[in-house]
Amino acid sequence: MKLSAELSTLSSEKGRISGIQSLGAVDGPGLRTVVFGVGCPLRCAYCHNPETWTEKGEEVTAGELAQKILRYKPYIAQGGVTFSGGEPLLQAKFFTALARLLKKEGLHVAVDTSGNVAGEDVDELIENIDLALLDVKFTNEEDYRKYTGGSLAQALDFARKIKKAGKRLWIRQVIVEGINDGEENIRLLKEIISPFADVIDKVELLPFRKLCSEKYDRLGLNFPFAVHPETSTETINHLVEILKSE
Repeated sequence: MKLSAELSTLSSEKGRISGIQSLGAVDGPGLRTVVFGVGCPLRCAYCHNPETWTEKGEEVTAGELAQKILRYKPYIAQGGVTFSGGEPLLQAKFFTALARLLKKEGLHVAVDTSGNVAGEDVDELIENIDLALLDVKFTNEEDYRKYTGGSLAQALDFARKIKKAGKRLWIRQVIVEGINDGEENIRLLKEIISPFADVIDKVELLPFRKLCSEKYDRLGLNFPFAVHPETSTETINHLVEILKSE
C-alpha cells in the first residue's frame, strides 16, 4: 500500500539510536518497547548509559524504526513505547515523526528525559506524546550543575510545558547515599514539583546502582561515582515514607 504524502515525509525523517529494548517494564506504564537515542547535553556522575555520549549509533528512518517496533505491538498494545537515551530531546524532530507514526497505530508514547533541551522541535514533540518521565536530578542549582552540568530551572521549564500541553508526568530522582539521601532533599523535591501535582501520576525514587561500571571500563571513561556505595533498600523505603507524609 502506498503511503500518503504525510506518512511518507514522516517515515523518511532520520535519527540515530544506540539500541532498542523490546519488552521493558520500568520505563512507563505497562509492557513497553524502549528506544535509546544517542547524544546527551549532560554528563551525570551516575549515568547508566555513557555509551550514548560517545557512540555514533545506528542511523535509521522513523519509518524503518516504526516497522520494527510494530512487530511487538501484540505485546505492548496495553503499554506502549518510550523514547530514552541519552537525551531524546536532542533528536526531537526525529522522535516527533516516530511518535506520530506510532500514535496512528494506537500506541501510547512516552519520553524519558532530563528536560534540559528546549526549542520549537521540543515543543512539537511534547504535543505528540502522552507522558513524560522527567528526571529531577537534584533539588538545587548548585548540585544540579556540579553533578550533571545541566540546569534544574530548565528541567522545571520543561515540566511547565508538559502541564500547559495537558500531558501526564512522572517524576524521577536517583538517590545517592551521601549526596541527596537526606530528608530535607525529599521535602524540597515535594515543594519543587507541587505546582505540577494535577498532572503527576507517579513520583519514583530510584536507588543508585553500579551495574554500568563495565561500560565505563569498556569505553575508557572515568566513572565519577565509582567510590559511592549503592543505595540501600532501607534508605529508599525511608525516603518514600517522607515523600508520602505531611
